[in-house]
Amino acid sequence: MDYDFTFDEYDKPVAEFSMGHEAIGTWFTDELGKNLQRIDEIIDILDQLVNRRIQQRQFEGTEYRLRMNQEDVEVIAMSLGLEVDEELPEDTHLYDEESFAECGLEDFQQALISWQEFILSA
Repeated sequence: MDYDFTFDEYDKPVAEFSMGHEAIGTWFTDELGKNLQRIDEIIDILDQLVNRRIQQRQFEGTEYRLRMNQEDVEVIAMSLGLEVDEELPEDTHLYDEESFAECGLEDFQQALISWQEFILSA
């Protein structure tokens, strides 16, 4: 999972993630932004998951839901209209490249720490 952090013309931090992980970049940009308190909170939760002190955690944002467990992380656009455990009918295909992404817990943790460092260095 590759990513790049920049600032737009309004000095807003922007995260761009590799193909298949675009929703994570949108989540970093739109749901986290420069909110260091929320970033610290999620880094702490990720640490608890990695060390198996908790089993899972979920955050509802304004546009996306973040689901984390001891193995992986999912970012799901609420516009998909899927409930937490809802399954799609067989042979249903959605364009969800920008609406859904998942990655390993440690990869997400490292990306979030890099985002925090990027925000703090600005």
